[in-house]
Amino acid sequence: MSLGDDIGERLREAACVGDLVLISKLESQGVDINSKNTVNGWTALHWACKRNHGSVVKYLLEKGADKAAQSNDGLIPAQLTSNEEIRQMLGASQEIPTKIVQLPITPNYLSHPPFPYTTKDSTQVNSNSSVMNASTKSQEMTSCHKVNNHLETQNEELVLKARIANSDERDFIEVELSLSTLTFTSLINLLCAELGVDKNLVAKIRKLPDTIVRKDKDVRRLKDFQELELVLTNKAMSSASRTYCLGPARNAETILY
Repeated sequence: MSLGDDIGERLREAACVGDLVLISKLESQGVDINSKNTVNGWTALHWACKRNHGSVVKYLLEKGADKAAQSNDGLIPAQLTSNEEIRQMLGASQEIPTKIVQLPITPNYLSHPPFPYTTKDSTQVNSNSSVMNASTKSQEMTSCHKVNNHLETQNEELVLKARIANSDERDFIEVELSLSTLTFTSLINLLCAELGVDKNLVAKIRKLPDTIVRKDKDVRRLKDFQELELVLTNKAMSSASRTYCLGPARNAETILY
């Protein structure tokens, strides 16, 4: 299976179990929203409709999902849902009937879905049924509400706190590192620009209280609001003048010597 097929399958699995967070992550990574399963030709939208995940259907449509995409059996997503609201989102007319599709097998991600999409309720209807019991439906609505709130507030940046080690200014400033460039080079360039430091005068980056950041893998382990220090070389620290400006907000971006 190629990388494209693998990420496409992860998208369809996420749509099947209603995992909006993973769907959003995969979409940001450039997954083909309309990628099809090679066996049955189903897209993520087919699965979202089959499982009656209204919030997932809405999101996929907003991201360009093809509501006219046909499976290998000629089925379009609207034919797989029993939810009238979803049918309206898809613009399905009365002439497009809902079809009961019996799956030849039960995929592992349906029989053993990841937390928090698991349930201990033995009466939960299986994947071949379009009806959900009241308890499961309520749980899904609550989960989708939380996910939607998360999607509205999440961003594509890692917020870090930074300062220069051993300087008179002990306060931190907050800087934002793009999640698409979590590399050591990007980090040191960002810190030097925001703190107004010549990169050649940096001895190391310290993750407080006592850990050195050395490589890309270390950067990817950083969490929001992690405290970092730029430790300068002996040459910089022995200079007679150590008036360090802290970012463009103070209209100066250089070390003064």
